[in-house]
Amino acid sequence: MSEQAQDTRLNFVTKILGLILLLVGIFVEYMTLTTSLYPALSWMFQIIAIIMIVVGALSLIAKIT
Repeated sequence: MSEQAQDTRLNFVTKILGLILLLVGIFVEYMTLTTSLYPALSWMFQIIAIIMIVVGALSLIAKIT
């Protein structure tokens, strides 16, 4: 397999994983905000969701060379 094909495959996998992380992060954030969760725990779920959203967005715009 050529190096260019490996880079293309790696970029594709990175984009798919980024999209999955972004969608899961948005889902967790939505569910955290719309349910009556114990307030002492809700900030932790919001931080986890924000981290997942940021990592997912960064991996969607990243290009591996």
